Amino acid sequence: MTSVEEQDIKSEESTPLVEPAEPDAVVEPVETRGRGVEWAVLVIAALILAAGLVSWLKAGDHDAKAVELAELRDTVLISARANIETMNTLDYRDVPGGLEKWQDVSTGTLKDQIAGTDEETRALMKDQGKVSSGKVVDAAVIDLTPSTATVIASVEVTVRDGADPDAAPTVKRNRFAADLVKVGGTWLLETLDQVAVDLS
Repeated sequence: MTSVEEQDIKSEESTPLVEPAEPDAVVEPVETRGRGVEWAVLVIAALILAAGLVSWLKAGDHDAKAVELAELRDTVLISARANIETMNTLDYRDVPGGLEKWQDVSTGTLKDQIAGTDEETRALMKDQGKVSSGKVVDAAVIDLTPSTATVIASVEVTVRDGADPDAAPTVKRNRFAADLVKVGGTWLLETLDQVAVDLS
């Protein structure tokens, strides 16, 4: 026979201390959940990095175009200033040389008009006995493409009397509108027109 104490011991040994989990319940390991969060963080970080890189590349492209445009504008202004000054400079003692310089800075119809200056006009320019020199005091580009430009300029033209070197020079102030065309890498005047100055 089994004593009461032995029965109590066997009863305690056969009774489970923890109730078994339900068959359908799945407990996700803590380690797996942690890895999932890490992957999500990495994906988000990669997306943010990609978006930032695209924005940076676009900004860089915009800056490069702005610099390129500014450089082109500066080149046009330098050429326009020099060309307009040349077209307002002439010495009666060398009319053919002056007209040749005018042709060098012009193109198209303007160049043809200068080349077609007749002998009567050349003689008149010489007989006037004037020495004129132009100076651009201000200029601005108002239209610009890679091969064409429109510039407005304020010009001071100083005229001296060759027959009287001691006479005070006359200073004229004019305003010009000029169209330029890039020909073989050089900016040349296609038109040069004097425009009225609004004094109102």
